[in-house]
Amino acid sequence: MLAICTALVLHGGNTLLARSSNAARPTVDSGSFVDRYLEVAEEIDPMLADQLRSMCQLDPGHFGRVLRRLGPRLGELVDMRQTDPALFQRKIHELHLEAAIESLAASIRMARALGDPPDPGTDAQLRGLVEAQLAATLRTRRHLLERMRAELADAESELDREAAEFSAEVGQRVEALLSR
Repeated sequence: MLAICTALVLHGGNTLLARSSNAARPTVDSGSFVDRYLEVAEEIDPMLADQLRSMCQLDPGHFGRVLRRLGPRLGELVDMRQTDPALFQRKIHELHLEAAIESLAASIRMARALGDPPDPGTDAQLRGLVEAQLAATLRTRRHLLERMRAELADAESELDREAAEFSAEVGQRVEALLSR
């Protein structure tokens, strides 16, 4: 659980999803929203979800504090799961890689602190995981850019259409105002 929470916190420095507006987010107190949080936590790490469910039942106050701390990151994932399932799966994959990286790096640091000789295989495994995680992040960012470009093209088309129909729209509005 510590690795997953660390991954969520570290990943929180990266924007999970580009947003054009700061839409109001449901409150943490909403029961259905908490259920969606727990469903996303289940996809990230079933043990994390189990611990959060236990915490919710045994110590709701502490659970609320934990959700507030993890809430923005989990909230973005909850939204993303509904609005863009493919992107959601990419982000879950990135979080799993990040958790594996943190766990392996911690074990390497511990081995070094104990004076164990470096293990080239473990070091290579860490390097491979970091490469995979960074490649996944780049693919996700490329996906987001492509989506933004498509949205921009749609917005430009809409603007062009509105400009082309400007005179007709003015006439319709004036007519509507005068016919009241």
